[in-house]
Amino acid sequence: MSDPSLFASPLARQAARNLHTVGWLSENDTWRSDWSYRWNFWRTRRMMARTPDEAAAWLPALAFAVSCEKDANVLPEFARQPLPEPLPPEAIPWRDRLIRSWEQYRPAPTWEKTIRLFALVRLDRRVERLPEWLREARRALDLGWYDRRLRLAALAGWRPRPSDSPPHGDKAEAAQAWVRFWEEVYRTARWKLDGLIAVTARLHLAEAGWLSSGTSPERLREEFHQRVQWWPASYHERSVLRMLLASVPADTSAPEQQQQDIKAWLELTRKDVDWKKREAVWDLLATWQREGVLERCGGSLAPDLARALEWEQEGEVLQAMAGYVPGLAEVRAHPEAMRAIIARWEALSQSDNWLISQAA
Repeated sequence: MSDPSLFASPLARQAARNLHTVGWLSENDTWRSDWSYRWNFWRTRRMMARTPDEAAAWLPALAFAVSCEKDANVLPEFARQPLPEPLPPEAIPWRDRLIRSWEQYRPAPTWEKTIRLFALVRLDRRVERLPEWLREARRALDLGWYDRRLRLAALAGWRPRPSDSPPHGDKAEAAQAWVRFWEEVYRTARWKLDGLIAVTARLHLAEAGWLSSGTSPERLREEFHQRVQWWPASYHERSVLRMLLASVPADTSAPEQQQQDIKAWLELTRKDVDWKKREAVWDLLATWQREGVLERCGGSLAPDLARALEWEQEGEVLQAMAGYVPGLAEVRAHPEAMRAIIARWEALSQSDNWLISQAA
């Protein structure tokens, strides 16, 4: 009898190997008993997925991991795993299986439910789910200040699919109610972070053409950046900022505009900027780099990364910077910067600080 694997695509074969690897690891006593091994594994996987196929091939293994996970510390890494756009057609059932794994996950604390929603609104962008997301958003207003902001930040990350024009018929009422909800949050925001959350949601709606003609995505992108800049960073609300930045894709307009956008974000990685902002922004820029955004607009952050590594001492920021994985063209274009980056990471690997040495 012929081996069925001979007829499978390279993507399906890689997905099967990845699933086998995670299944084998799940039988290891150390892997099962210490959540930090699982957290580090999935964090590394997130930082190394450079192509859509590489990310898609981990979806079946990720669905299995979500269904098995018992420790809430690992959930944020699951929720932040990359989902390529557009998704390869044969990977669509894998994404749907991942959605079911998250739906079947039964969170206990409010925080776990928020992470579950954060994952679902990223994975399932169908208009049909808006009534559910709207109910969750309204319930969030009754939570305490921290849980309310975290829940709203998770829900603000919902983006219409590229093919979803402003809906009509039965779907229109839910879509209009969703728009009105975020317009009201924006209008009545008393605190800077509440306004930033609402701007994030409105930006996603504007880019899909769901807002009035007077509200342009370009203006909202500028306002989003300004509000991040103005926000008085708080350690307790650090997760909110990371959620919001993780939901914002790179500007898809002209390369010149992309370069200006990236340059503006780089200003928030300076030494005089609060480390919690530097962490979130480096995470954002590293993600864009892995997605090929910098390459498409003819840019590179290798020299900026080399300069920042000379003085950066915050372990959490270095963890985010470690996600910047230069491509071959970037290495060839900036040999001096790459040598400086390698030398600095080698020096940091000897640090007594666990977070710093792990990042290196």
